[in-house]
Formats: sequence, structure tokens, C-alpha cells
Amino acid sequence: MGLKKYFQKTKNEAAKKKVEVKNENQPYFDAVKQFEKNEIATIQSKAKLLTRLCIVEFVVIAILGVAIASLAPLKTAVPYVIRVDNSTGYTDTAPQIANAKETYQEVETKYFLSKFAINYESYDWQTIQQMSDTVKTMSSSKVFSQYDTAIRADNSPLNVLKDNYKMRVKIKSVTLLKDDVAQVRFTKMILDSSGKPAPEYRMTEWIATVAFDFNKKIETEEQRLINPLGFEALSYRVDAEALK
Repeated sequence: MGLKKYFQKTKNEAAKKKVEVKNENQPYFDAVKQFEKNEIATIQSKAKLLTRLCIVEFVVIAILGVAIASLAPLKTAVPYVIRVDNSTGYTDTAPQIANAKETYQEVETKYFLSKFAINYESYDWQTIQQMSDTVKTMSSSKVFSQYDTAIRADNSPLNVLKDNYKMRVKIKSVTLLKDDVAQVRFTKMILDSSGKPAPEYRMTEWIATVAFDFNKKIETEEQRLINPLGFEALSYRVDAEALK
């Protein structure tokens, strides 16, 4: 056998053997490929599941965050300051302005109650007529008659203080006892002609109880400027606050 034929025969036998080996190993290779495909599919499935779980977890966290935020105001501890008047022992709750729960109507009502009490109780020779007009515009005929009688009495500020002194009223608090009844606590101080506290008079403390509504008939523009919402004092009683 020539060398060329020998090499050709050897080559053919090697190729044949290679094919036989390949055929013998093919099931193994197929099994490996299938295993790899299964692993890749499993990994992809787990990745998708993990992604979905992350999305669900994010949504749940977001919902919980919103729920907690909405409940936060209900759990906020609001401090209250109890005021005690050193001279009378009277106690009340100081309003928390930043978190005030008063309605707009309550604020308006307290404003008109304060305005009425200040004009009813104050005295200034130069502005007494204006104060009287304000009281008349903000009260019933019965309450104004009561005021007019008091201001003309011999012992009234008009006849005692005259133009030598003024009476300054400072509101301490306004408490709504009911929708149409309130208590106004205030102090009175006599000032001399220079506007300083008169040493011969001491400061006094008072409580006014006022029944009211907002049904006052306003007929003129001047009255509307004084009392735009028709506040009307239906009864007015003032008592000296007992000192300790």
C-alpha cells in the first residue's frame, strides 16, 4: 500500500471514528443544551417574579406612606396652655393661634363682641358721642336705653371724669358659652390727660355676659360701616370680677 493511500485510509478511519464518537456523545450534548435552556428559563422566570414582587412592594410602601401621612394630623399632640389670673384665680385655655380650630364665624363673632364691650365700657370726652352711636348701632333698643341711662347718671364717667381723664378698656378674653351667649372679660384703667395711668385710680376687672344675634336692621351707609354684619346685643350685664 502506498504512503498516499495509507494516509487517506487513516484519514477516513479517523473521520469515521469522529462521527461515531459524535453520535455516541450527541445525547449528552443534547442533555447539556436542554439543561442550559432550562436554567436560563428558570433564571428569567425568577427575574420576572422578583421584578413583580419589587413593583408590588413599592406600591404597598407608597400606599402605607400615604395612609400614615393622612393619619399624622390625628396623632399630633396639641399642647394647651391653662392661664390662671393671678389676681382673681380665673382659669381659661389660651388659644393655640398656629393651630386654631375656630371657625371664621367664631372669629367674627368674638370681634364684634369685643368691639361692643369696648365702646360700651370705655370713656373719652372727645369721642363719647361716637362710642354712644356705636353702642346704639350694635344693640337692641332695650340695651341702648340701659347704656344711655347709665352714661347720663350722676356717677357716670361723663359726669365724674369729664375731660380730665379717660377710661381705657382692654379685652382679656371672649368665651362663647352658647351660639348666642358669650362672656367678655376685660379690665378698666383710668388715664390722666397725658395718657398715663392715674395713680389715684386702681385698675379694675370685669365680666360682661352678652346675649346677641346678627339680626340688627342696618338702614344707612354710616351704620353699615360701624356694623356691617348686623350684630345686635340683646342683653348686657356686667359684674365686677372678685379679687383673691
